[in-house]
Amino acid sequence: MKRILVPVDFSEDSVFAVDVAVQVANAFNAKLRLMHVRTGKQYHPEFAKDNPHFIIDDKDTAYAEFLTTRAKVAYQVDQGEVDFKFREGNVVREIKNQAHYDDSLLIVIGTHGVSGFEDRWVGSNAYRLVSNAPCPVLAVRKQMQIGTEPKILLPIDTEKVSRKIVPTVAGFAKVMKASLLVAGITKRSRWALPGRVAAYVMQVERFLKKRAFLPYEAVMVDGSEGPQELLDYAHQSKATVIALPVRRTVNPFESIFYPFANELLNRSDLPILVVPEEE
Repeated sequence: MKRILVPVDFSEDSVFAVDVAVQVANAFNAKLRLMHVRTGKQYHPEFAKDNPHFIIDDKDTAYAEFLTTRAKVAYQVDQGEVDFKFREGNVVREIKNQAHYDDSLLIVIGTHGVSGFEDRWVGSNAYRLVSNAPCPVLAVRKQMQIGTEPKILLPIDTEKVSRKIVPTVAGFAKVMKASLLVAGITKRSRWALPGRVAAYVMQVERFLKKRAFLPYEAVMVDGSEGPQELLDYAHQSKATVIALPVRRTVNPFESIFYPFANELLNRSDLPILVVPEEE
């Protein structure tokens, strides 16, 4: 049975990520592992204010037990497992190592966005993690909703990597009972080749039709104005998740997360599914 990994720093965003991860684990029939990387910092979680026993037992092991017990209430996988793991060291490295060790199906992580990631390690390290993770990463923030009718927006541009992640995104959508919105991203430029992106979108459509994965639609979207334009379109089309690729380089210890994608991850008020390039 595969496992979903949720790094927590006891911030509200990471607690919300645990709630999302439980839903995903139920859908994937997967085990669930929460983990915390000890950095020597002291945490005072919001949830501790409503629990008098934390006044006496105010430490990370007590917080971990509380979150694990809380997750088990909503966890519904037959013969599944919810547990908690502590590690020490560099946050990004330890999360990557744990994901490798567990052969994790997915990492679900809370990210605080641009406005305030200084107070916890999850937010400040989220961007490095998603660009180097060994498996897909679902990045969420408090109050985001995947929705009762999930729709995943998959942008397709001239980069091959945007098409190479299609099988993974389609598989995720099928398990989550989501529809797929394939959006060809065009740009007003004298160097743009007319019809090139449209041809790539048709290539994706042929793949989806051949395998009959899930309900989908395909559109062309002007992305000349950058990430905000795509985000506005996502809201307009009622998308609930945006999928983005990470391109691997020749060096196995490096990857490239495009500035466009990084900015979108920073701005987005929708969950972002970051998928490593298929080999």
